[in-house]
Amino acid sequence: MAKGIILLGHGSRARVDEANQLLVEMASLLKNRIRAGEIAPAWMNSKSGRPGLREVAARLAEAGFTEIIVAPWFLTSGLHIQEDIPEMLEELRQRYPRVRFALARPLGADPRLADILAERIQEVEDAVHP
Repeated sequence: MAKGIILLGHGSRARVDEANQLLVEMASLLKNRIRAGEIAPAWMNSKSGRPGLREVAARLAEAGFTEIIVAPWFLTSGLHIQEDIPEMLEELRQRYPRVRFALARPLGADPRLADILAERIQEVEDAVHP
């Protein structure tokens, strides 16, 4: 079974594309940590000028991937996670019935994220009070 991963971010308008570039960088970082035929970024924001979930999923399905995991780079389970993405995945399942589509959980309140945030706060404190 050929597995593809879609790292799905919200994205920003194309004029602030450096924000969109972070998703590309994160996908690259994941390539050293996850075994998959491809790890591809996709953006929810149609104004980002970047490929969306439907487009990337179609490309992977048509390339022969039979399992596609959508990993949302979102902190919370907002409307995109609860409604928009599941609706898109259902459409994709209908279009590509031989492909197994799965949605991973959003990042949430993970202690590892709290460690990173605490580190960032400490950096500011150290700079203000050397």
